[in-house]
Amino acid sequence: MSLKDELIRKTEAQLEEWEKQADSLKANAKAKEAEAENEKASADIQQSASDTLRSIEDKISDGRKKLNELKQSGEDNVDSLREQLSDLIGPGDKR
Repeated sequence: MSLKDELIRKTEAQLEEWEKQADSLKANAKAKEAEAENEKASADIQQSASDTLRSIEDKISDGRKKLNELKQSGEDNVDSLREQLSDLIGPGDKR
């Protein structure tokens, strides 16, 4: 497997994980919202869940952009893209 293919695989796996986290947070936020309506919980709980969800959605968006760049790049650009992807998928191997 080429370095590019490995980076694509790792990035897609990380995006899947974040999407699962986002789905879970959405479900939790919806449950807390219902609970908050029933118990008149503070807006802080709702805001915190919203902020966390927004952060993960931003990571997903950024990750998708970087993944598209990686998929469209030539093998000669993979090393520079690996550096850009390290915050998403970790430092990886040094092939």
